[in-house]
Amino acid sequence: MHTSADIIRKAAVERVEVDCVRAALERDGYYVAHAAPQRERSDSFILGLAHSIGELYVPIDCDPAAPLIRTAPTRKRHAAPFDRPNAIGWHGDFATYEDRPELSLVYITRPDPRGGDYGAWRLASVEDVVTALGATEDGRAALGFLSSTPLPFSYSDDEDPRQFLVIEPRREGTGLRFYLPSIQRGCIAVYGEIPAQIAAALAQVEHAADEVARVVPTREGSLLVTSNWFALHDRVRQTISRKRAKREALLCFVRRINRAAD
Repeated sequence: MHTSADIIRKAAVERVEVDCVRAALERDGYYVAHAAPQRERSDSFILGLAHSIGELYVPIDCDPAAPLIRTAPTRKRHAAPFDRPNAIGWHGDFATYEDRPELSLVYITRPDPRGGDYGAWRLASVEDVVTALGATEDGRAALGFLSSTPLPFSYSDDEDPRQFLVIEPRREGTGLRFYLPSIQRGCIAVYGEIPAQIAAALAQVEHAADEVARVVPTREGSLLVTSNWFALHDRVRQTISRKRAKREALLCFVRRINRAAD
């Protein structure tokens, strides 16, 4: 007897080869493709794919039965970073969480009204970022510092900072915990400023990511699966229009990838 989750998972596998997703994640830290627009089945499509890869992560205030976030671009000051018009900046999701989800999935259900270059994805493999850092004296200094010195991270002004290494060895390779505003906010809470050595090291990471970045325009059906440890991603500026329907994406997260050895 097939459960509803089995049926959803099978539907996703028919459209996206999960083995290809896994191979791309292992090679690049991310998978990007264009899937056929699902429209009324978008929710089940992205949830089914996530189920096929691993264990779903349920963000705060999400329905555990369908743990999805639907973006809603706005100019409101306290909007989530993915809903603001400006670029997000290089990051891995949930950087301030000790037990962060391994993967983020993004599925575009409606493109930016000005076209796919607005709201495009920027993607960078952590392996490539580390290689670029190792190619310069300043980059090597940043590598050493960020691998050995915990920094304070804070997502919001009312959140106590948590200390983490930016560059952390993981079972699968070198992992990166990075979101510049969170580290800046944490530094101000702890030090009252952003110390020059920290600012210089973080700038080296951003510069290295810029050097190796891949830019992918988004359209209806664009799909991104990205590791929060082994890739950095960004969403460039999106349009806030009063007359035209704004860009919409579905977000969901995988807590743990199903691995054959587990």
